[in-house]
Amino acid sequence: MIKNMKIGRRNIKFYMRSISLLLCVGSFGFILIQKLLPVKDGPWNNYGIDCHQVQKYLRGELKGESKFRDIEIEIFQQILSYEKKDLTSIKFKHRPLLNCLEADNPHLTYVIQEDFMIKPNKSSNTYTLRNISAVEFESQQQAKDLLEMVFKGKTNGFFLEAGAQDCENSITLPFENAYNWTGILVEPMPLTFNHCKSVNRQSYLIQTCLGTKAKPYFSNFNIESAGSVVVSNDTAFKVTPGFASEAGNTNFVVQLQCFPLYSLLLSLGNPKVNLFVLDIEGFELAVLRTIPWDKVDIEVIDIETDLAGIFQKDSSREKIISYMKEQGYERFDHRNDHNIYLRYDKNNKFNSNGSKNQNDLFVRKDIVQKYNVRQL
Repeated sequence: MIKNMKIGRRNIKFYMRSISLLLCVGSFGFILIQKLLPVKDGPWNNYGIDCHQVQKYLRGELKGESKFRDIEIEIFQQILSYEKKDLTSIKFKHRPLLNCLEADNPHLTYVIQEDFMIKPNKSSNTYTLRNISAVEFESQQQAKDLLEMVFKGKTNGFFLEAGAQDCENSITLPFENAYNWTGILVEPMPLTFNHCKSVNRQSYLIQTCLGTKAKPYFSNFNIESAGSVVVSNDTAFKVTPGFASEAGNTNFVVQLQCFPLYSLLLSLGNPKVNLFVLDIEGFELAVLRTIPWDKVDIEVIDIETDLAGIFQKDSSREKIISYMKEQGYERFDHRNDHNIYLRYDKNNKFNSNGSKNQNDLFVRKDIVQKYNVRQL
């Protein structure tokens, strides 16, 4: 996948949008919004909120009333779109108190649902697309494989797609259009997320990154590219935006707040997930390791594996396959699914011969039997 944006001059402003919040053990009050105020602290110190103290209070180890500020920080920054050729102001937000909470904390899941999730627009079911063929299974080989190998016309399914990009070039769009599926579309990048909102998908939208930790946290995110992949001695290509993994111009790095997958599911009542699409530029295994498998119901997972081990060093396609097998999933191949940029020889060195699978399909063993899944 090719980059489609870059950042302009580093121009960041932080503003606070909330006031003090009284904590009670096991529960939280509501947030009161006040005027915007400049802030002096930042994500480097969790805006002055001490998570150790918050956790001690929630465990009942601190006596008396304590006040912790559930502040909402609005971050304004200017980036340059390749398409528009001009500077565009973007806005995203931080909620530092949430970093102190466990993935299943009721306040965390409530805030995600009410303040981060954008609900489906059920008043209109007409898509606004740049490419009208995007709704067709023939335009999405992965979607076609999932339909013909696994779901076979199943209606009213639920998905979670992480790395939804512009929500138009999306594996789940044909299922939503043809079979009345819905779900959660996760996209961290401001410009592509803005396009997501304009498409009018009949699913929840959230601008965040799936976390590689069990709690929310702030993470450096490269909005130009997660990094470069060397194809030969004189050739490389940049992948799409992702977790910052390379030293370089800090103008390309922003700090986003990432949430655990489990928290996103709990915010909607922990629904059965028929399809989980995971495409986050090489950090897929780290996200998978955060999932409490005994507390979720995920039938099928489609994982991009070709970048495993390039940016997240403690990863590889083989490790992902082994890990998913341990969780009770069976692997299947996609048809015509190769990354033409990545080519390896017998020593796993890049060369001009052969090609590498881009994605792997994992189906839970009971679902293999239920849907009579067969390799095509």
